[in-house]
Amino acid sequence: MNLMGKNIILTGASSGIGLELLYMMSQKGCKIIAVSRDVDKIPKINNVYPYQCDVSNKEELDNLFDFALELFDKIDIFIANAGFAYYEKIEEANYEHIEKIFKTNVFAPIYCLEKMKNINKNNSFMYVITDSAVAKMPLPGYALYSATKSAVDSFQNAYRFEMDKNCHLMIVYPIATRTNFFKTSTKTAPVPFPSQSAHYVAGCIIKGMERNKKYVYPSKTFVIISILNRIFPFIYKLYQKSQYNKFKRWLEKV
Repeated sequence: MNLMGKNIILTGASSGIGLELLYMMSQKGCKIIAVSRDVDKIPKINNVYPYQCDVSNKEELDNLFDFALELFDKIDIFIANAGFAYYEKIEEANYEHIEKIFKTNVFAPIYCLEKMKNINKNNSFMYVITDSAVAKMPLPGYALYSATKSAVDSFQNAYRFEMDKNCHLMIVYPIATRTNFFKTSTKTAPVPFPSQSAHYVAGCIIKGMERNKKYVYPSKTFVIISILNRIFPFIYKLYQKSQYNKFKRWLEKV
């Protein structure tokens, strides 16, 4: 895919991977609706249109698409990048706590994919979801976050058999990415090893889009470990145990 001149909606555009994507895609001549709850953090760049939206809210998502169709003649690419995590030990029953993360991390990307399908009945489009390596290997402290990412992974696996030919679906599985993500997931959480920069992950996503990839795994280390785990299934358990020890030490401090 040649990204030049493409009309794009990018959620989670004000920080981390989303912000890096915004810079990279703007340099390729894309026209981008940069979606965030805090649009003041979105840089002023030509052909970038900041849009304030809470993706966990259905009405605000509907308004986003109305805005996009007034601005663009069509939407070529939607990048569902917005998401957040809890780093915590689950102790009390809290329905709203669970609902909040599932609305953002699961409901929003699936609902927006359905919207793109309805809008682009006769047009080809690309849909990109920033998932996570924890969809494949859940980590202690991230039980709810891992559940949301696993839900998206399971959805895309089945949906590929159902979707129309005009939809190109690409799923990205970053490992821990060095952003403010870990500072907002309930105080400061330890960054799992290994980790990558948001700039590197964004570059992998751009390459994946240009090459029409179905799956993007930015970490070669994660791919190798996943392959080895099929032969030696204790590898994931050893890694999860090491992360659990970090989690216990973190709990002692908070």
